[in-house]
Amino acid sequence: MSNNGLLNYSECKKCKKTIYGRTDKQFCDAYCRNAFNNKIKRTEEKEIIAVNSKLRKNRRILKTLSPVGKSTVRKEVMIAMGYDFNIFSSMYRASKTSLYYLCYEYGFSPIIDKRGIEKAVIITKQNYMAPWQPWKYVHR
Repeated sequence: MSNNGLLNYSECKKCKKTIYGRTDKQFCDAYCRNAFNNKIKRTEEKEIIAVNSKLRKNRRILKTLSPVGKSTVRKEVMIAMGYDFNIFSSMYRASKTSLYYLCYEYGFSPIIDKRGIEKAVIITKQNYMAPWQPWKYVHR
């Protein structure tokens, strides 16, 4: 292309090849453009990818420990399997004293039995479980 008789060229942001064409052209082809943008996206979304990975792992653990929909297991079992108690997708309050931490459709509620042993009641989410309403529990 010419601009006042001069040829416009620049360097591809990905592969550094000389590119010719429009003055605003940044990449030599679609492959370089996609590869460059995907690398930026991966960097920016690193935390999101890590959290989603932990959520999927937590879900697999809950599903494994509760194959029939409801079970009770010791906290140590979940820890040994790599469960991360800080990562969950939503919450469901079943009562004033019972709160379920959900990883998609599986969840658990922490309990302490009569002997003082920390356990988790694991459940599969049911249709009646309404979405979490955080402002419902704010003291006014």
